[in-house]
Amino acid sequence: MSIINKILFHAMLLFLMIGSIVGVFAGAALVLRPAWLLYMSSHANRWIAMPPIASLLDQVIKVDRWFYRHHKASGISLLTGAVLLIYFITAHFDKARILISLAKTYTLPPEFTAVLLDSVVLSILLGAAGTLIISLFLLIRPSMLRGFEQGANQWFSLSHGLKPFEVSRVGVDEYVFQNVQMTGVLLLFGSLYTLAGLTIWL
Repeated sequence: MSIINKILFHAMLLFLMIGSIVGVFAGAALVLRPAWLLYMSSHANRWIAMPPIASLLDQVIKVDRWFYRHHKASGISLLTGAVLLIYFITAHFDKARILISLAKTYTLPPEFTAVLLDSVVLSILLGAAGTLIISLFLLIRPSMLRGFEQGANQWFSLSHGLKPFEVSRVGVDEYVFQNVQMTGVLLLFGSLYTLAGLTIWL
């Protein structure tokens, strides 16, 4: 396991331990002071409407005019990037060395790793080839991209996708309010069990 993976793993365990400690105090509070639940619920239950958030994401950011106005500079930049990427993969890509490195890091079957690596490389090459073609159009005939641009620029609104988040679900709150002490006992023992297991693991 690499150093970065170890750091992320220990950070995840620490996060779970902090959550377990919070669960222990919350469970004890539900058992000993159930009135605190009503007080905290009255302050914590706030309705957050999604339309204002969606309106920030629904704003149109137009970069087409910039590309057409600076089509030579953008075309040269895309062409250079695509050529360098294709050159690097075709001339300096060592598949065997990368497979050995992946086998040391991840415990995956070699056949699966090889197929996955080939798929990633093929996707990169196809993307670079498409970028190369677009860069040539930008350099030679940028007007030929307008038809493709009109077909590709389709507007998708988030209002329909965010509708499920606009429904209030109070079933869990009602169950907890009706079974405060039992919920507290379950939360307390579950958090203690998780905290003990994580402590032994660390």
